[in-house]
Amino acid sequence: MALADYLARDGYRRVPLARNGLGHFHAAGSLDGRPVAVLIDTGAASTLVSLALARELGLALVKLPITGGGAGGTNLEIFHAPNAQLTLGDVVLRPRALMAMDLAHVNQALAMKGESPVEAILGVDVFDTQAAVIDYGSSSLFLKE
Repeated sequence: MALADYLARDGYRRVPLARNGLGHFHAAGSLDGRPVAVLIDTGAASTLVSLALARELGLALVKLPITGGGAGGTNLEIFHAPNAQLTLGDVVLRPRALMAMDLAHVNQALAMKGESPVEAILGVDVFDTQAAVIDYGSSSLFLKE
């Protein structure tokens, strides 16, 4: 039995992935109905959306008393976006808490390597809550509903 068939029987949904020139996986997503480019990052603790985009969309944001970073950024303000919905294809993501942060440092690093910017980062919180399976052979991410 093929992996996709086995996972489908167990309630998983397939999300097609694409690889950029650096080997990073990306997926097409949507933030409250607006298309977004999502970077799949198994090293990111939390799922994040672009703070600039969250503000542009008028999302409710709650500033957290902590700062964050990653990919060269440090001491960045972090906001919780409690009512926002991030999806990959038709799969609704269930992060522990969807966060918003300035992603300029991530996109600057990608631009230096000739890659396109991203507007969201899928972190391991979703991998945990939705028992994610990445199939490198078919460039697919499987998420449990």
